[in-house]
Amino acid sequence: MCSRDVAHAVRTRIDREGLPNLSRRGFLRLGGLTAVGAAAASLGGSAALVRASQHMGEVIDLSHIFGTAIPTYLPDEKPQREDFVTVERDGFFIQKWNFGEHAGTHVDIPAHFIANAVTVDNFPVAGLVGPAVVIDISAKAAMMDDATLDVEDIEAWEAANGRIPDGAYVMMYSGWDARWPDQETFRNADADGVQHYPGFSAEAATFLVEQRSIHGIGVDTLSLDIGASSTFDVHYIILGAGLVGVECVANLAAIKDKAATVVVGVPRWEGGSGGPARVVALV
Repeated sequence: MCSRDVAHAVRTRIDREGLPNLSRRGFLRLGGLTAVGAAAASLGGSAALVRASQHMGEVIDLSHIFGTAIPTYLPDEKPQREDFVTVERDGFFIQKWNFGEHAGTHVDIPAHFIANAVTVDNFPVAGLVGPAVVIDISAKAAMMDDATLDVEDIEAWEAANGRIPDGAYVMMYSGWDARWPDQETFRNADADGVQHYPGFSAEAATFLVEQRSIHGIGVDTLSLDIGASSTFDVHYIILGAGLVGVECVANLAAIKDKAATVVVGVPRWEGGSGGPARVVALV
């Protein structure tokens, strides 16, 4: 999610609290991820790929199709495209796109909200892969648009499945992805323009940062926070800890009862605050 409304809310918070910075925990975590990545590389990538291919089962796409009519945080943020060159005229085909970094299924990197934080080109690649933990709050979301994934939901998942593994991506499944790509129902804005859809609670985000060792969280809605949030606490908590947020995730129902690894493929453009992503699950 990204908009002028968000910018105003963030500016108000900065005026009140000062510029946020990456927490010490976040800096230490990023350093650890870099070391992990280096260690993995030293083991020999080709052998690891062979072993992975021998054991990999189903591959499930967790990404929506990126297009010019997709739901966006604000209606005027829609991506635009044109045929730059064509096979008929030029002998090959290239499109030219104009879009914000936070459109479609996309990634929030710490620099999206946190001053002087890591950008997507420098984010440790080891932090873009992890075990999938899908927590189903669809029954709650069916009764209340602004439902939250709470600490109690995390505890219930762990009671049934065991402790959240280190390096996990904790994904909220609310069933909201069934509304894609209808812009009106996906944004679900009221008469005052306030959007209403599920997200993480600040308490759940704090629990995951302080009590568990995860790589990131994901949602099947437009924002890590509930749609009606004006303070974006979950963004500050997660990104301030050096973690990743993934928004507009698709097809979580297909992996919510399976063991899977999430791979977040985001463009490594210079100075980026995130970007549209091809997110896949290896079951």
